[in-house]
Amino acid sequence: MNRVDLADGHLAYDDLGDTAGGQPVLLLHDGTLDRRVWGPQLTGLPGYRLLVLDARGHGDSATPTLPYQRADDVIALLDHLDLPAAFLVGQSMGGTTALDTALDHPDRVTGLVASGCGTSQQYWRGAFLVDLLHRQFEAAMRRDTAEYVELFLRMWVDGPARRPDEVPGGVRDLCRTMAMSTATRHARPDPVLPGRAADSWERLPGLTVPLLLLTGELDCPDVHEMADRIATAVPHAESLRVLGAGHMLNLERPDVFTAAVLRFLDTVRVG
Repeated sequence: MNRVDLADGHLAYDDLGDTAGGQPVLLLHDGTLDRRVWGPQLTGLPGYRLLVLDARGHGDSATPTLPYQRADDVIALLDHLDLPAAFLVGQSMGGTTALDTALDHPDRVTGLVASGCGTSQQYWRGAFLVDLLHRQFEAAMRRDTAEYVELFLRMWVDGPARRPDEVPGGVRDLCRTMAMSTATRHARPDPVLPGRAADSWERLPGLTVPLLLLTGELDCPDVHEMADRIATAVPHAESLRVLGAGHMLNLERPDVFTAAVLRFLDTVRVG
């Protein structure tokens, strides 16, 4: 594990793959999880330098105590490594971070893949998510970590269309392990929430960075609606919806996810 020192802590990251000459690809994980989520991709992107970051308040990175923006942490890592730019591959929260970075720092982003997300100004309207988010908030107020994590799994691993026993084997267990780690290591009574890129939806038509959008067929309708909204706003965006998969695309269908990302990276690099 490597680290970047910050004013109020540090960021933890791994530097893997072709560290000698490969173009850098920064992998940005889902909220409540950590960089272990990228295990299936670590051997599937040959020829690239893979930077695998724990966001603040997750994994081995510090719990934030001062206001911050996740996109600024991306830039802090690139500056720390003297990298002028990198590909960004983000899932869920990581996808919103990637989009924020491309909007606020387009010269630092070679291309980006955003999976299962809208911009960081996301919104939730469907009854499935609204109900479970309310129950999760109540669990947090009761300090009921087990219930908090189980509701997270229901929303973002099972989704609205499946029972827990219908999720591919091992995916739920791994996500539970990561979510429990986050909930126990980084919980605090007065959490510091990250800032968001201003006017992100309105600014999308000006996004010039190459963009691939990925969604799972069994993800929440709110996610589908926001991803479609991005695709409509960014004329050059490429979209792929993966049949039979939910929100955790890279774990449920690592073959399809990794192949799509690798093709995108190779196309943008050659182009």
